Amino acid sequence: MPAEPTDTAERAPRRRLRGPERRTRIEAAAVTAFALRGYDATSLGEIATAAGVTRTVMYDHFPDKRALYLHVLASQQELMLDEIAGGITSEGEPRDRVRATFAAYLRFTRDHPATRRLLLDPIPSGDSELDEVVHTYLQARADAIGALISADLARAGVDLGSVSLPVMVAAVSGAADGLAQWWALHPRTPLAAVADAATRLLWNGLPRAGEP
Repeated sequence: MPAEPTDTAERAPRRRLRGPERRTRIEAAAVTAFALRGYDATSLGEIATAAGVTRTVMYDHFPDKRALYLHVLASQQELMLDEIAGGITSEGEPRDRVRATFAAYLRFTRDHPATRRLLLDPIPSGDSELDEVVHTYLQARADAIGALISADLARAGVDLGSVSLPVMVAAVSGAADGLAQWWALHPRTPLAAVADAATRLLWNGLPRAGEP
């Protein structure tokens, strides 16, 4: 009489993950953990468990929690800036590119909610140096937006050597961040409606915000 198959025999062999795949899993788990609980309250053990790897494997890729945190901040910042640049440098008239930028940025924050929280609404780490890094990335986003829209502002008559440029860039980048946070609380609002309203306000200014 043939022996009944055991659970072990029935279970398919697990595919061994390659180094890049393990690293990708670790990074994704770290982004989620740091976004939800912050740097101080997150342990490497939690991240390892969520990534499905051992702590030993984690140390093969990152020497400590600080290095992992700094890495995910940098990588997620780069992803976000790529989306912003894609909108600003898209085809069309300046107003079309403003709308494309809002839409691309909102779409990114919708599709990457943990990144949005990590970069736009971070939990203080308790480490002044790490918190300063987060602030530096916030300024870097504003600087990137300034570099990308400076030509349009110059054509509109803005003196790029005056205080007007950093003030306007700060207003635009701050509005975009605030808009992303608002939309996260009102996800049923259509993306097109949000992008259109933001573009009208930015393009027309308050006195003409109701104009098409």
